[in-house]
Amino acid sequence: MQSFSLGGHHERSVRRHPTPSVAGDDDPFDPHEAADLLATTRRDARQSFESRTPLICAVSAVVVLAVYGTLWLSVRDQHPYVGPSRTAIGVAYGIVAVAVVMSLMARRRAFLGVTGRSRHEEAIAGLAVGVPWIAVYVFDGALKADGFGNAIVYGVFDAAGPWLVVGTALAALAAGREQWGGLVTGLMIVVVGTAAAFFGPAGSWGLLGVAGFIGLVALAVSQYVRLHHA
Repeated sequence: MQSFSLGGHHERSVRRHPTPSVAGDDDPFDPHEAADLLATTRRDARQSFESRTPLICAVSAVVVLAVYGTLWLSVRDQHPYVGPSRTAIGVAYGIVAVAVVMSLMARRRAFLGVTGRSRHEEAIAGLAVGVPWIAVYVFDGALKADGFGNAIVYGVFDAAGPWLVVGTALAALAAGREQWGGLVTGLMIVVVGTAAAFFGPAGSWGLLGVAGFIGLVALAVSQYVRLHHA
């Protein structure tokens, strides 16, 4: 009887002091809801950015045509070829700087609040494209120091070099992610850059300007059609 009484007393004690709930049980967001919210935020951010992609491509088309067109206008009548004028280079860099700032602002606004893997992937992609682009112009200086002429250093290589390395980087990134459309785009950039080298130091600037403009306009149209028929 005594042990039964003790057992009953113990049972009542347990009832009076229940096991503490796990931290976060009373929170409005449990781990599953938080994960769903994060996934939704990332999806909405990507959809927001993708909805602006056609406009970004269209603006990029104008930028490419303006930059390469400006450089081509400054070299088209040069005999012998000496390369783009300082004024043309300054205008081209100014256009590129404005375009880069606008692009970064658009991407930052679209991905506001998104962290973790998405940001990490964006940073890797930026490095994969940005470092080869910079390497082209470092190599450019090496060519000049090694005695190569203006037609190579400030013509064919300056014009086509970025297309070759950036196109290769984009194709490699797309292949790693199994994004076949991006792979095709990267390879097409490489092909166009290679073809431009056969048009001479002045002609390569003009060809790449026109090809870049047409390609980006076509991409803008295809993105617009895809978004409005999804």
